[in-house]
Amino acid sequence: MPIGSVDDLLRRFKKAQEEFEMFRSIHQETYDFVAPQKETFRFHSPGQEKNRHVFDSTAVLGNQQFASRIKGSSMPSWKEWIKLVSGTDVPEAEKANINKDLEEGTKKFFNALNHSNFDTEINTALIDLGIGTGAIIIDQGEFNSGEFYKFTGVPLAELYPEKPVSGRIRSAWRKQKIAVGKIKYVWPQADIPTKLAKMAEKDPLAEIELLNGFLFNSDDGKYYNVVISEECKHILYEQAFNTQRLIVFRWDVVPGETYGRGPAMQSLPDIRTLNKIVEFKLQSLALAVGGIYTGVNDGIFNPHTVRLNPKTIIPVGSNNNQNPTLRPLERSGDTAAVDISIRELQDKINQSFFANPLGDISDPVRSATENMIRQQEMLKSAGASFGRLRTELIEPLIEAGIDILKGFGEFPDIAVDGRQITIKHSSPLAQAEDIEDFQNILTWAQSNIGIVGPEVFMGSAKVEDFPKITGEQLGIPANLIRSDEEREQLGKAAAEAAQQQLGASGEQPV
Repeated sequence: MPIGSVDDLLRRFKKAQEEFEMFRSIHQETYDFVAPQKETFRFHSPGQEKNRHVFDSTAVLGNQQFASRIKGSSMPSWKEWIKLVSGTDVPEAEKANINKDLEEGTKKFFNALNHSNFDTEINTALIDLGIGTGAIIIDQGEFNSGEFYKFTGVPLAELYPEKPVSGRIRSAWRKQKIAVGKIKYVWPQADIPTKLAKMAEKDPLAEIELLNGFLFNSDDGKYYNVVISEECKHILYEQAFNTQRLIVFRWDVVPGETYGRGPAMQSLPDIRTLNKIVEFKLQSLALAVGGIYTGVNDGIFNPHTVRLNPKTIIPVGSNNNQNPTLRPLERSGDTAAVDISIRELQDKINQSFFANPLGDISDPVRSATENMIRQQEMLKSAGASFGRLRTELIEPLIEAGIDILKGFGEFPDIAVDGRQITIKHSSPLAQAEDIEDFQNILTWAQSNIGIVGPEVFMGSAKVEDFPKITGEQLGIPANLIRSDEEREQLGKAAAEAAQQQLGASGEQPV
């Protein structure tokens, strides 16, 4: 096999497992506070209650909003959030016509994507991205069923990435449990060893653990999917692909680390503090509602056995103030200061998750320009992370999707490599970047016209190119913009018409 023997592959997995164990404790704690229902590092039991220790849901809801906001701003449902356009090797004169043809390819890709399970699976992966690292598998669907793609979100508790190659994680393992009788259903061409075959005959529902590796081979530039039984030291299945099929993406990275660190992990100190303060406040409220009382008792008062719980009576020798039999215990503490601290921590956590970049819904209505500026500010505050998301998730996803369409004969054999075809991002977030460029051009044109006048400006600026450039920046479809050839023919036709008009009038051209 091009990527090594089973022993070589198991050594690669062990190396990835070492870093997995280094991150296990911080991943567990972050999931406990931010996504308790998805915490499967310890064990998983259906119906298990996992959030009894969470006293404030700000981080839990913030992470869900983070996933929805990233999805809506970068990959909105039933929208074309990228465009396939001609690359650098395509001559400039041919780009307009080729871009029109590529619009049809873009529509095919999104038609296949929208009729798959992408939206449901990417959401779980983006929740993991809020922790730090998300992962999703793109498989070929069944052509007869009309589904070209089948997606599977990989839980972080099952993900073992290898060290990045050229800044991007290209190889990763998934340790997954599967019923031994379903191996052939998932991998029809699997080579089942004798031990597993006998197990399947005896109890096909018995679960075993397999290593599912998606590994990059730098020698031939291909990606290999290998399924290994670690117990039997046997390769059950192997297949080569031209593109990456297990896509691992991260929010932020510390140099030298493989796993990412997301807003949840970065805000973990605030999340811990908020959870503890709210826990104390709830205890204080319980004491305020139930109350604690001191009661006169002729016996001996032992402070070491007193429990400060609501609706309890602490025996004392005397209550003073004419010595009443029962008296409420005075409470201390400033609940107003606690409320202020809670609000401040909640605001900081929401800000880290981009939970409300456009302001609260109860705030005064803002103009479209103001909302656009807020979107641009959000982009600037996390520009590196959004750039990483494009490199590690969106572009590999497009490449794999186009590769699958080629296999079905639904797309020409052209590479999405930046030279033949390149990807132009057209999501709401990308449009915010382009609109800023558009505004710069508009400001430049208006200021120059105001200073030197329209005649001088038209003589020094290529105003004939304005519609084409600004149309591309605003995401106008290519079929609404004339190509260079069409504009040249239109110009010639206008010149000929003007010449004929002069001839008909008898005037001599100057």
